[in-house]
Amino acid sequence: MDNRTRFYCWIIGKLEKRRMTFEEISDEWKESNSNAYGEALSLRTFHRYRDEIRSQFGLGIECDKKDGYRYYIERDNYVNNEITDWMLSTLRLASLGDMLKYHSKVILEQPPRNSEYLDVILGAIDKSYWLRFHYTPMWGDETDMELVPAFVRLFHQRWYIVGIKKDTDVARVLPFDRIDNLEVVCKKHNLPLETARRLAPEEFYADSFGIMKDESIEPMRIRIRAFYPEQYYIDEVPLHSSQRRVKTGENDSYAEYELTVRPSHDFIQELLWHGRKIVVLEPNSLKQDMINILKEMTISYETGKDMVNE
Repeated sequence: MDNRTRFYCWIIGKLEKRRMTFEEISDEWKESNSNAYGEALSLRTFHRYRDEIRSQFGLGIECDKKDGYRYYIERDNYVNNEITDWMLSTLRLASLGDMLKYHSKVILEQPPRNSEYLDVILGAIDKSYWLRFHYTPMWGDETDMELVPAFVRLFHQRWYIVGIKKDTDVARVLPFDRIDNLEVVCKKHNLPLETARRLAPEEFYADSFGIMKDESIEPMRIRIRAFYPEQYYIDEVPLHSSQRRVKTGENDSYAEYELTVRPSHDFIQELLWHGRKIVVLEPNSLKQDMINILKEMTISYETGKDMVNE
């Protein structure tokens, strides 16, 4: 990665935390680990980089003359901030990769498999082309498949493609690592407007948690209680976009939240991941489901048997 791109990531991170004068920016950049060659930053170069950052990321580096000519970040309301943050995160990881050549003080999670498919799949989405590939399910027979790709999603270190199987109206969610012999069919598709709308990412996962959308389960209002200190984690990493805190216990001993979501397998697994620190209060049907799961888990631990298939 070149020094210019490193500077983009560095300055955006700095200015999102505090305002800085050009002199402060120049001095700190010269000593930064991100500045691989210790290059000095001229005012002319800085202004050129400001223009390039706005063009590439939709982020303005503005100067407040009333605040001692300090610079700050201003986000463009017409730019998808989630995409911008993802791009910056990816660039920072690429920069980290350069640094890892010389350091062994970083522990990383396993990277997603078959991420090389991203370019092919995103290109097909942009051009409204089909995809053809061989798919190996977790159970059942292997099959050759043609799919209209709608979007991709990363969840729990795994890339998935979401789309419509050819000659059907059935949405499929398929992990990259079960796909082989991927190729693009250079033939444009014309999805019905309603189907295209249903496959918009925000619409498709609006009431769901996780990767699998189980339409046999209706969305419901769910109330949970998170015990100290788990509520702080829930505040920082919400379970769902609909989540809101509705009650705080005495001395901050707990907090209660309401959210509207389908209580799918993925969602129940997430609740169980929090262990004793989260309980379901409402609806009673979901509360009883959680109690039954925990009872079966207890018996499984005591006997070593799979109670689900008993």
